[in-house]
Amino acid sequence: MAVLGFSLVAPIFPTYAQGLGASYTLLGIIVSVYGGVQLLSQVPIGRFSDRTGRKTILVLGLMTFSIMPTLYIYATNVYTLIGIRVLGGIGASAVWPMAMTMIVDQVGIESRGRAMGWYNAAFYSAVALGPLIGGGLYDLLGLKAPFYFWAALGLVSAIIVALRVKEPERRQPLPIEPHERPSENMILAGYTLTFLACCGIVTTVGMVGGFNFTLLPSFGSRLGLSTVDIGFIYLDYAGAMTLSNIYFGRVADRGRRKLLITGGSLAGAASLALLLFASNLLEVALLYAILGIGLGMGSPAAASLVADATCTSRRGEIFGLFNTARMLGIVVGPLIAGSMADVYGVYGAVAAFALLSGIIALSTLGIKDPLARPACTENDMNS
Repeated sequence: MAVLGFSLVAPIFPTYAQGLGASYTLLGIIVSVYGGVQLLSQVPIGRFSDRTGRKTILVLGLMTFSIMPTLYIYATNVYTLIGIRVLGGIGASAVWPMAMTMIVDQVGIESRGRAMGWYNAAFYSAVALGPLIGGGLYDLLGLKAPFYFWAALGLVSAIIVALRVKEPERRQPLPIEPHERPSENMILAGYTLTFLACCGIVTTVGMVGGFNFTLLPSFGSRLGLSTVDIGFIYLDYAGAMTLSNIYFGRVADRGRRKLLITGGSLAGAASLALLLFASNLLEVALLYAILGIGLGMGSPAAASLVADATCTSRRGEIFGLFNTARMLGIVVGPLIAGSMADVYGVYGAVAAFALLSGIIALSTLGIKDPLARPACTENDMNS
């Protein structure tokens, strides 16, 4: 529900911001601020949750989703939007890592891939449906309707979590001591490169999202695609991502997570490269479906592997870092897309994204997949 609310305004937000006087450059900054704040706040919030528990932080984050949309409605200038996006970024830092961590806290090692697959599937289902619902509300009821609906969804989500979700029994809150540092390090011995490569997978997902938001309409217009065609490509990509997360999340629980991560990331990089040769809607839709399947193939396996290769008692901090990697992609994606398009054109930007995705895919060849969950001890761990 929280993601659905966020995605409701995706088709109208650029027009809304430009109506307040935003240039394309300022629009890119406004979009990136949201992810930039998460880059700075996810790890501290995740670390704090390891000390105090997850549920209260999650509820507070969802409450910001009920306040922030109404602030958009009454914004008087474009610079006000930056402050609102800062609030939204802090709220999101209290939602996405907490939701993922609470799921991991409550499932066994044998079900983590499946759980992460369903988590990602729910996320991308909302991403696929939100723009369609938001666009319909805008056409029927005007600009304010999607924002009010977003606020209502945020409030309902907060109430449901407060009343129905329990703090995971395995996660016992720890007392906070001044200047106390965790005695256990985060990453198990020998798995630092594995952790970084898995973070690279979600960074790619974030970069592709930034590229889509920034340049997909311009790329489509060069092929003569209509706005409806562009909307179909968004739905095609998110739908493929949703289904592949569900299926390959289950596959990840049966092993061969490295194969899923490397194979999926290589397929994604190849599909981006082949976009340079696409000439019609069918070809673009097919390549975006492959892109969604590839990224959906690797994402739950990467999240499951991160849970196994890191220390249990610092899991909130760990998944704060993991989600920070995704937000890094969301921040740099629009900036890379815009700057490369200004210098080398839209097709040059596509080539740059294909190259970056290929480099990240090759880095996954160094992944080590633990056959069993290692013990988390001082002697076993690296910093």
